[in-house]
Amino acid sequence: MQLMSIDDLAAYLGDSKRTIYKYIASGDCPPYMRISSKNIKFDRADVDAWLESKKVNPEKGGKKMSEISFVDRAKVTVRNIIVKSPLPWTPRAQAVLKRAQKQARKDGFDLVGTEHILFGIVSVEDCIGAKVLENLGIEQSTCYQSYEKLLKPSDEKVKGKAKLSDDVNKVIQCAYEQVTQWGHAYIGAEHLLAGILLSGEGNGFKILADLGVTLEKAREETAKLIVCRSTDSM
Repeated sequence: MQLMSIDDLAAYLGDSKRTIYKYIASGDCPPYMRISSKNIKFDRADVDAWLESKKVNPEKGGKKMSEISFVDRAKVTVRNIIVKSPLPWTPRAQAVLKRAQKQARKDGFDLVGTEHILFGIVSVEDCIGAKVLENLGIEQSTCYQSYEKLLKPSDEKVKGKAKLSDDVNKVIQCAYEQVTQWGHAYIGAEHLLAGILLSGEGNGFKILADLGVTLEKAREETAKLIVCRSTDSM
């Protein structure tokens, strides 16, 4: 059983906490466990089953997939990655991926690159990945400046299905490797940061390298913030 809090469910569905409470008040929500008046938990399996029940098969005259907005398809892409993951993603790690995809679209890119993942990490408040960078003397504004210098945003409107670049897929694979080494049971923003450095590819890695951030330094700082089984090289 994988339990989710109100905050977790809100991040998982891409809704606000207020919306979740409205679902509960209306009775149209996944089954939940009321530990106390302020402590409500959901089983992810129940949440997924509830979402499945919400599927609508459009009849004749309904919208075709080609007519569904880029944003809707982007959300589906991100959600599929998280749902199909062998390990649960923390709410902040989910937020990183969503911020990355939003930024890529905003800047006119139809592919999410490792630079957008890095942008997402420094954009999500209080995530461990951002804290690691802060402890290494890398300010949020510095990452933003490096990002803006390296990339040339396009004025063209993004069309087609949102996709993750091969570099980002590799980063996620490397993040899983780092999870195994550290002995964790979840994917967090700190694992995505390590994944960028471990992959050694993409603009996100280039930005970090230019700022003097190495995999070894990131691992050492992460170990100061959370319990890691090992910080040795893989």
